[in-house]
Amino acid sequence: MMNLFNIFDPSTSILNIQMNWISSMLIIMLIPNMIWIIPNRINILNYKIMSNLDKEMLMLFKIKKIKSPSFIFIVLFMFIFFNNFLSLFPYIFSSSSHMIFSLTLALPFWLFFIIISMIMNLKNFIIHLIPLNTPLFLAPLMTIIETMSILIRPLSLSIRLTANLIAGHLLMTLLNFNSMMFIIILIQMLLMLFELCVALIQSYVFSILSSLYSSE
Repeated sequence: MMNLFNIFDPSTSILNIQMNWISSMLIIMLIPNMIWIIPNRINILNYKIMSNLDKEMLMLFKIKKIKSPSFIFIVLFMFIFFNNFLSLFPYIFSSSSHMIFSLTLALPFWLFFIIISMIMNLKNFIIHLIPLNTPLFLAPLMTIIETMSILIRPLSLSIRLTANLIAGHLLMTLLNFNSMMFIIILIQMLLMLFELCVALIQSYVFSILSSLYSSE
């Protein structure tokens, strides 16, 4: 039996350039401009999802007049979801199952908002390192703990997304070895539906947590 983790190996290359990562850009080619198409059920569903996300994120930001912050995280949600969704199809490289993909998204967002917070209000940023009503003798310890919790946020976001997707893909690969049995085919269909839900939920969790961290 082959190594299960070979399914995550970006081995396709042209002139020693890894081409598999281009799959993460398929969203640009597969989603046409909404101006040129007649509204259909998919577009209506997409609009409702984005509207609900916009409302939730605006509640986190506590901003009623400015909608630009939520737009960034809605785009992040759509980008991650479509990469997760496309990775369920055969012969499409699963870019979102790699740590470098999720960390490339999480780290710049985290670093950007940390720098902005320090520039705009350094005093408030430092105050947040000590929880409210903390005894004075525990202040140094709580400062270290809060600092560590802030530093590991991009790593925890990346690991959560990557681990959930890797687990699902490994299960589907294991079941493919006995795909001629009817019960296995039925399980594969249910697992595919489950993985579709995971793709949606993990995209939602990633974008919501990113917006939550930035709103702090």
